[in-house]
Parts: sequence; C-alpha cells; structure tokens
Amino acid sequence: MRYFTPCLFSLSLFLVACADESSTPPVPGETQVTGDDVKQKMEEAADTAKEFTKQKRDEYSKQLDQQLEDLDQKIAELETKGAKLKDDAKVKWNEQLEDLKAKRGKVSEKLKEFNESSAEAWEGLKKDLDIAWGNLKAAYDKTAEEVKE
Repeated sequence: MRYFTPCLFSLSLFLVACADESSTPPVPGETQVTGDDVKQKMEEAADTAKEFTKQKRDEYSKQLDQQLEDLDQKIAELETKGAKLKDDAKVKWNEQLEDLKAKRGKVSEKLKEFNESSAEAWEGLKKDLDIAWGNLKAAYDKTAEEVKE
C-alpha cells in the first residue's frame, strides 16, 4: 500500500501529460483553422488555377487567330501576283499555293481542336499548333520569295 499512492499519483501525472491538446481552448485573438477551411482554400486555389489556364488558352487562341487572318490577306496578295505568271511557272505556282492552302487548313483544324480542348489538355495541343504554325509560316515565306523572283 505504501507504493500504491505514489504509483497512482505518477500514473495520473502521466495521463495528464499525454492528454489531447487539441481540446484546449483557443488563445484569444488567434484563429483556429479547420479541415473544412483547408479544403475550401484548396478548392478555391484549384478554381483560380483553372480560370488562369483558360484565360491563357483564350489569349493564345485569339493571337493565333489574328495571325491566321493576317496570313490569309497575304495569301490573297500572292494569288494576285501569281495570276500574272505564264505556263510552267504558273503550274508550279498553283501547286505551291494549293500546298500553302492545305497547310493553312491543317492549322485551322488544329486551332478548332485546341479551342474545344479542356484547360488541362491545351498545353500539349499548343505545342502541336506551334509546329503547324511554323510549317505554315515557312511555306508562306518560301512561296512569297519565289513570287518575288
């Protein structure tokens, strides 16, 4: 019995020390953060990131659309210049112009696919569109250079 009281006292001190501190009242002026608060903030951050990505996709799409419109005008000018060519030169010119228009069509298709894509998938499609645009621009430059000659 002589050891029973000190053991009981030690055990009670141990239990008090190991008690769950989350049940302690908050310090005045300090805000408690709950799991729901964290979940809400994460959802807001995800929504913000999606909206930002969508805005960037839309900006890229408008920029490329404007570049295509400008290129269409330049192609029309090339058609006017190419109409003056004769015989073999005109046949070759028409082939190049048709190739240029086919590449223009591919870029339009990719742009349409890009515009219909989800915000998450647009990065991969952007790379494809950049390559297609580069090919189209190179074809135009080559064709325009030949008309000058």
